Amino acid sequence: MRWREQKLRLMCSRPICSPCVAWPREILYDELKRFIGVLMPRVDSVPLGAFAFHAELLKKQFPSWTRYDLTRLCLNLSESVHTLHRYGVVLGDLHPGNVMVSPYGSVCWVDADSFQIEDYPCSVGTERFREPELHGNFGDFLRTRSHDAYALSVLLFMTLTLGLSPFARQGGEGDMREAAGKGVLPYPFASYKPPAGFYPPNTPGRYVWSYLPRKLRDALGHNLTCVQRRDLRPRAIPGYLARCLLQYLRDMEPGGGKDHPMYRDLLYDRPCPPRSLLVQMTSNICADCGILFREAPDDVARRLRQSHAKSLCRLCIRRRSALNQATRNPTTNN
Repeated sequence: MRWREQKLRLMCSRPICSPCVAWPREILYDELKRFIGVLMPRVDSVPLGAFAFHAELLKKQFPSWTRYDLTRLCLNLSESVHTLHRYGVVLGDLHPGNVMVSPYGSVCWVDADSFQIEDYPCSVGTERFREPELHGNFGDFLRTRSHDAYALSVLLFMTLTLGLSPFARQGGEGDMREAAGKGVLPYPFASYKPPAGFYPPNTPGRYVWSYLPRKLRDALGHNLTCVQRRDLRPRAIPGYLARCLLQYLRDMEPGGGKDHPMYRDLLYDRPCPPRSLLVQMTSNICADCGILFREAPDDVARRLRQSHAKSLCRLCIRRRSALNQATRNPTTNN
C-alpha cells in the first residue's frame, strides 16, 4: 500500500489539466491520517466498450453517427494518448473500459491511478491488448510508449470495425492469441500478404480495412506485427496515427477523395469498389442482418437471378447459399 500512496502523491503533485484524462486531484485520509484513496474528477459519459463494438448498440447510443463520427472518435483517442505521452505518462492498461466517450466524440481516460509514471509501473492489464513481447505479471515490468502504441492500434482497429479483433480469422476462433504472438494478420498492408488460408471472419467488419487510407492501414499493420516479424522500425506513434486519421476525415468531407455516402457507411458487404462503380450504386437495407448496403445494377440482376426477391447484402446471400447447400447435402454418420 505504501508504494501506491507514494505513486498517487507524485501524480497529485504533477497535475494534468486536460479534458482527455480524469487525473487524480487529492490524496484522501481517514480521521487517523491513514491513507484510504484518492479524489478523482467525475466523468459523465459512456464507456467506449458499452457501445462501439456492435452496430446495433452504436446506433442505439448515438443514432446519428456515421463512419465520419467513428473516425473522429478514433482521432480523439489517438490525440489523447499522444497528449498523455507528452506529459511523460504511459497508460499501460489501455482498453475500452477505461475511456469515456461523449456524444460529440470527445474522450476522457479514467482509472488514471493505474497509469505508469516514472518508475511506478502499471500493475494491471488486459490480455487482448497485451503486447506480444511482454510476458509475466503486469506489475513486474515497466512499459513504454511503444507498448501503448500497440494497444492503441488494437483499440482503433476494433473501433473502426465495430468489434472485430485484428487477429480474428475464419476457422481460427480459438487461436487469436497465437496469431497475435506470431504477428499473423488476415489483412494485407504495405509489402505484407497474409499466409495462404488466412481469411478475415465472414462479417461486415472484414471489409472496413479496404476502405481505410493506405497510410493508416500501413501504420496499423506495422504496429500490430513489427516485433513479431522482427521489423526493426519503431512502431508508429499515436501522433502519427492521429495525422492519418485526420486525413481520413478530410477525405470524407465535401470535395475530398472519399466524398461519397458509401465511405460514411458504418459497415460494408463488399471490398471498396472503384470510383466509377460508386456513382451507379443505390442504398438498401438488408432484410436479414439489417445493415445499410449498396447495390450496383448488376448486383440487383444477379440477386434476382438467384431468386432473392428481398433486399439482401452479399454476406447474407452467401450465408443463405451455404445453408441451402448444407440442407441439400446433409452429413451422414455411419
